[in-house]
Amino acid sequence: MSTAPRPPATKSKKGATFWCIFLSICVALFLSALELTAVSTALPTIASDLHADDFVWVGSAYTLSSTAFLPMSGGLAQIFGRRPAMLFALALFALGSGICGGASSMAMLIAGRTVQGLGGGGIQSLSAIVLADMVTLQERGLFAAFFGL
Repeated sequence: MSTAPRPPATKSKKGATFWCIFLSICVALFLSALELTAVSTALPTIASDLHADDFVWVGSAYTLSSTAFLPMSGGLAQIFGRRPAMLFALALFALGSGICGGASSMAMLIAGRTVQGLGGGGIQSLSAIVLADMVTLQERGLFAAFFGL
């Protein structure tokens, strides 16, 4: 049995590009999480303005479409690359936000939340994929903790 000491784990110095990418992913995740929680708080007021009684599908549409798009976004990242897949998810999220902002009926609001959920699901899965590409396995837990904040 050898009791030779292990070499210390090398920590790579992160440059400005890394921190800009990491910060932008954190902002995208924050917006996705904020949208998921903020609309449910304002939903009774939104439903009364749209003269609707049943607004259960507004929250469910986001969650269901987000869950459905999670596995497909990983496949898109594998086929087309990380950057185009992430930009596509961000564009879907922005398009859904625009549709929700301009909604004049409950059906339009539900459709907007569905599109927005597709983008939100892509943002969630692609952020983890990009993080796995950017940091080593030893550092991944530390940086993933920032995503949880």
